[in-house]
Amino acid sequence: MNRALVSVAVWLLVLPSARPARGQAPAEPVPAADTRPVLQLSLEDALAIALEADLGLAIEDSAVDAARFRYAGTWGAFDPVFTANGAVSDSEFEASTITQSGGTSAIVINETNKSYGAGLEFPLTTGGTLALNFDSNINSSNSAAQISADSTNDVFTLSYTQPLLRGAWRSYATSRQRQSELTWSEAREHHRRVRQEVLLGVQNSYWDLVAALEQLKVADATLGLGREQLDQNQRRLDAGVGTEVDVLQAQANVAVREQERLRAEVDVRAAADLLKASLFANDYKRWDVEIEPVTPLPTEFPITVVPWQAALSVALDQRPEVREQRFAIERSEVEIVRARSEREPALDLTLSSTALGFDPDSGDAFQSASTWEFPSNQAALSFSVPFFNRAGKNAERAARADLIRAHLEADRVELRITTEVRDAVRQVEYQAEAVRAAAKSLELARRQLEAEEARYREGLSTTFQVLEFQQKLAEALSSEKRARADAVKASAALTKAQGLTEAPHRAK
Repeated sequence: MNRALVSVAVWLLVLPSARPARGQAPAEPVPAADTRPVLQLSLEDALAIALEADLGLAIEDSAVDAARFRYAGTWGAFDPVFTANGAVSDSEFEASTITQSGGTSAIVINETNKSYGAGLEFPLTTGGTLALNFDSNINSSNSAAQISADSTNDVFTLSYTQPLLRGAWRSYATSRQRQSELTWSEAREHHRRVRQEVLLGVQNSYWDLVAALEQLKVADATLGLGREQLDQNQRRLDAGVGTEVDVLQAQANVAVREQERLRAEVDVRAAADLLKASLFANDYKRWDVEIEPVTPLPTEFPITVVPWQAALSVALDQRPEVREQRFAIERSEVEIVRARSEREPALDLTLSSTALGFDPDSGDAFQSASTWEFPSNQAALSFSVPFFNRAGKNAERAARADLIRAHLEADRVELRITTEVRDAVRQVEYQAEAVRAAAKSLELARRQLEAEEARYREGLSTTFQVLEFQQKLAEALSSEKRARADAVKASAALTKAQGLTEAPHRAK
């Protein structure tokens, strides 16, 4: 896999500055070397890595494989079945015989019987069974009653049995296969749902980290403004045109800005850990890597009014939850077909043709039987019906109850999706407007601060007022960054609500 390039960066730790003595400039932060590997990561790379590392997706992969193998295994019900048997018996008994003088005498009869057979059964998707069987019986005896001391009796039987009521025809015979196929389809859709949730979660974590880093830049910028104001106030005090109160106000402002920067730094680390949880799973050795996002927040958010009805139509066609419920409904309908068939009495038609070969020579007996020299054909019907048939009746009732439940669950899913889509469309429209409003507020805050700083230099304003406008600028900067992050997350949420979330193409 093409991984993001890993480089080494120096992490700067800002030491809190002590209160400067009168006449001295504020102390500069002292950087401390903390060498850690840095992972430059684009959004596309993050999504690709997460799809391979996510444990939930790995579990779903196994679940889909298991469902696929179970489905393939159900067709084994129609595999041909070979049977074979063999037996040998040897018996000895006493029998009476009439002599030439009219008397009787006892003789000992020795008989040896050898039998063997083989057969092939072909279960058919009509519910019937085609069978071909061969049985051979070889008898050896010293009895004078037998024409020959050795005799062979071979029998070939070709038969076809077809249910006509219970268990008849393809709709019943392949119902288990169809249900297993639908279960496999449900597993695939559930896998797609988990995949979309992973993709949305990674996107949100990535943009949260980007936003946290932007907030850290805002904190650095406002801290820089505060220090510049402190330096200016200190010089004015040293020149005898300022007051110590102005310096104290500026120092207090710098202390607050340093706390805000520390808080922003902690937020960056927390956001990075959330993203690492999706990327590195149980590879805890990589959690010390510093992630550097290289995909910036978008700057343009065109307002495209998407009718929620159109978005909902896409969602009802693409959302994996909806497809899962459709498969569940069809599975219940197949179960009703089975249950309805099992309520019927059993009526089976059997067609058979039998060929016999009897001869002292085993080869002649086999040839006579295999060529169907003396065939015997038969057609038969067998009928049976259980009294009451409580099993069949209640199985059908249970299947119908399951079908009702599946329809109700589908309705509940559609209601939830409708709510999600409407909210997602509303959030996209709102966040696009919020970005424009935040950008406008930021521009006005900058202009206000510039104007107030000009007034301050002319002695027409106070430190307190300048610091107040600096605070407003900091809030506007923070709000603008947050609005852009929320807007891109809202767009991702709408895509997921419509069931369209897929991993973007990753350059090789």
